[in-house]
Amino acid sequence: MFNKELLKEAKEYEKKLLNFFWRQGVNINGAEDLVQETYLRLWKYSDRYKKTAKLSTFLFILARQVLIDSYRRESSRVNREEAYSEEINQVESPKVPCVVDDVRWAVSQLSPPLREVVELGFFQELPYKEVAEILSIPIGTVKSRMSNALKRLKEVFNDRGL
Repeated sequence: MFNKELLKEAKEYEKKLLNFFWRQGVNINGAEDLVQETYLRLWKYSDRYKKTAKLSTFLFILARQVLIDSYRRESSRVNREEAYSEEINQVESPKVPCVVDDVRWAVSQLSPPLREVVELGFFQELPYKEVAEILSIPIGTVKSRMSNALKRLKEVFNDRGL
């Protein structure tokens, strides 16, 4: 039986889930859909949630699976990048450089495994242990991916002259 309190508690993570999907390259409308899909999975798999675990860990595991499934439904990554590139070209560039846009762009240049670790560890401010649980990888791998991601981001910023 689904626990209404669980859904109420999960609703507090809505903005973090939206940001998670958005930073993974999903547009805002798609991100909202994926958040709803995550809540549907929470309802479906609520019996697997153990109160001893953090709800955020369980939610991000579900969210990650929803994201993977959405990638499988879509065309290849190359097609998504081309569509994103065309969308960017249609939007007028801001007259003043925006640091936030530079950071978003730089993070989008990372490989998916590095981007996931940055998203969960930095943007969502989750401890490495929780990131490791969500991604089903050892904590040492989380640390090395974060280190590699930061090195790569530094290279990207240096190449761009920022």
